[in-house]
Amino acid sequence: MAKVSALTQGLVPNNDHEHALNNLINSAWATSLTISVAFVREAGVSKIETALQAKHNITQVFVGISNGITSKQALAKLLAIGINPYVVDMGTQSSLFHPKLYAAVGEEQATVIAGSANLTASGLSDNVEVSSKVELDLTEQDDSQYVSMLVDPFKNLIGRYPQNVFQVTTTNQLDDLVNEGRLEDESVKNKAPVTGKKSPGGQSVATPALPLHRRTPQVVAQPVPVQAAPPNPQNPQVVPAAGLVWSSKELTERDLCIPTGSNTNATGSMYLKKGLLDGIDQRHYFKDSVFARLTWTPDASPSKRHLLRATANFEIIINGISNGNYDLRLTHNSKTNTKTYAQNNAMTQIHWGDAKALVAKRGLLGKHMALYHLGGSNYQIEIT
Repeated sequence: MAKVSALTQGLVPNNDHEHALNNLINSAWATSLTISVAFVREAGVSKIETALQAKHNITQVFVGISNGITSKQALAKLLAIGINPYVVDMGTQSSLFHPKLYAAVGEEQATVIAGSANLTASGLSDNVEVSSKVELDLTEQDDSQYVSMLVDPFKNLIGRYPQNVFQVTTTNQLDDLVNEGRLEDESVKNKAPVTGKKSPGGQSVATPALPLHRRTPQVVAQPVPVQAAPPNPQNPQVVPAAGLVWSSKELTERDLCIPTGSNTNATGSMYLKKGLLDGIDQRHYFKDSVFARLTWTPDASPSKRHLLRATANFEIIINGISNGNYDLRLTHNSKTNTKTYAQNNAMTQIHWGDAKALVAKRGLLGKHMALYHLGGSNYQIEIT
């Protein structure tokens, strides 16, 4: 019969994952060890390195890549220990390989730790993390079935999707994965955003999306559009009160300044379009309504006097985490006699400036951006 206990790292003393994992790996009865995590960093591997060295011949490691966190140094340390890890590239930015499972399995017993802790220094000791430790009796059918249902799906990935799940056996492979943008290099600060892996010739190479089993919802929920009255250029609408003033559609490479190919340059700006707003004129709404309280001045160049410039302060929140405040520049094209204007195209754009490194990430593709007015010249951008 299974015995369950809790790991509540950071909330109570002496209840960290580093100690628990070392004990799990050192289990004398274990005949196989399975580790499957989203993120691995060198310092995380170091925390269980000695224990892994003694059990390297019975250990399988599955780890996510192309996520902006898993590093070359971490996988190099696993190779040095004698473990050839399997890396998992989802081939899409709409989902992550995100499990945190540590399992020791023997002939008659098993112990698994499953929860929130990645194989990083923070995950094993510094963060607040919660996991369940389950000790199982494999002579019991229910316990044996539970272990199989938990561990076998990862082992079954091997060989089925060779472009997505493959084993790393040499440091040369690690260098290739870094060059393709699928592994991070911990020695490099402020690394350029991942722009997709490339072939030796420099052309972009797409990894197919790893097939996933998803439950089909009975009703697909649609984003609720923001309601706004269309502004009149001659009689601008009332400036909206503080709160949500705009929601985007799914973010694209163009929005996030991610090059689509080796010869494509990112512009560093995003046009503010209609998005999920109903009934607005995107040519005027942002300049005359959302940013009406800003001071707009013509460009200093005589040939660009039609381009009006303004600056506002934006707090940028991504996946629920605030990345601080940035003074970002806005540009509005005031010409009304152009083909662009006649075709009802967007006329206002936001320049990412110093915030470009935050948003130019493929992991944000397909997400939505919400813009909030906090009052005055203060705004908030949230990407989720």
